Amino acid sequence: MANILDILKALDETRYDDIEQWMGAQRKIAEPFFYNSVDLRHSGLKLAPVDTNMFPAGFNNLSPAARARASRFIGRVLEEQYPSAKRVVIIPENHTRNLGYLENLSTLLTLFESLGLEVQLGSLAANEPIELESPSGRKLTEYALKRDGDTLALGNGFTPDLIIMNNDMTAGAPAILEKLTQAVLPPVGMGWYRRRKSVHFEAYQTLIDDFGAKFDIDPWLMRGEFHRCGLIDFKERTGIDALANGIEKVLSRVREKYKQYGITEEPYVFIKAESGTYGMGIMTVRSADEIREMNKKDRNKMQVIKEGERNSEVIIQEGIPTADKVADKPAEPMIYLIDGVPVGGMYRVNSSRDAFNNLNASGMEFTGMCDETEEDECGKWKSVQNCHFRSFGIIAAIAALAAAREDYEMGVYGAGI
Repeated sequence: MANILDILKALDETRYDDIEQWMGAQRKIAEPFFYNSVDLRHSGLKLAPVDTNMFPAGFNNLSPAARARASRFIGRVLEEQYPSAKRVVIIPENHTRNLGYLENLSTLLTLFESLGLEVQLGSLAANEPIELESPSGRKLTEYALKRDGDTLALGNGFTPDLIIMNNDMTAGAPAILEKLTQAVLPPVGMGWYRRRKSVHFEAYQTLIDDFGAKFDIDPWLMRGEFHRCGLIDFKERTGIDALANGIEKVLSRVREKYKQYGITEEPYVFIKAESGTYGMGIMTVRSADEIREMNKKDRNKMQVIKEGERNSEVIIQEGIPTADKVADKPAEPMIYLIDGVPVGGMYRVNSSRDAFNNLNASGMEFTGMCDETEEDECGKWKSVQNCHFRSFGIIAAIAALAAAREDYEMGVYGAGI
């Protein structure tokens, strides 16, 4: 049975120009956003995105070569689209003192500073300056945001030409960012308060079906089955029957494909919050009965996601067991993109979980991934593991194109198609 990575590698080597032409045609329909990260699962047989983030953290985990590529492509975006931008504000997550996230902010600042830009941090939650320090020792100051008419500035008087969001806005759209003269990248309207994973995967399915037809690959090998449920209240148990029926629909479709490919294992699914990230509001099930028989503890766990928001909508997603390992621990690839172009990646590793579970949970750590065309990087950077960056990048780039096609009603924050 062919490994999808081998199929994509051969395709990249023999039809690179055709892939680039196809990608270029899709970009003309909807340009990718400023940046993304894409979580992938690779089972050997198949490789598919399982989450696409619009406001990614974790840039500190990229290799030195990947950071250099990220900076170069950021520079290209600014030169082509915002040539007059010299001063930048990055808006981070609220109230976070997570050391890994602070190192991410430090890295983001450095990426912009390396281009000769002035860059500072502006907080949606601060009234006074917040002093923080990254693990590498960099002093970080988050300043309160101020509004002057239709212009945003910081409490210290710094007025940016460009605003970069690194806050996923699970709890809602900040009114202070409404109808600004300055560009906000990515647009506020793509925050998790508004995005839906099912909308993303519908857009991705359309693209991957076209890609599969173009290059003669079964698109199922590059996507996961999914089903969108209606409203649900885990605490009150309303909507549970509809959820259980949806689980059976997804499992049935997966069983048919398993039969086609001679897979004997029993399929399973993830139940995920339709909105939000941080690994919250997720559970793994192998039958509808598991949902019907949920105990109170599990229902309470599924009821709340990030920032205390209620989880009232879920998506059922095919479970793809990971074949990837780092130091014999289950791992899953994460690819980072600037302007839809893969610039680097890493592996999320979790020794407390197995190949079937959600790895974005307590106990996770990160290790590097190199671009196999960069011989020095793969040979010299000690934490590099498993160089499949280019094959992973093809699927991640299609996911980034899909994110640009998520169709929401145009609003005051400038998102939608």
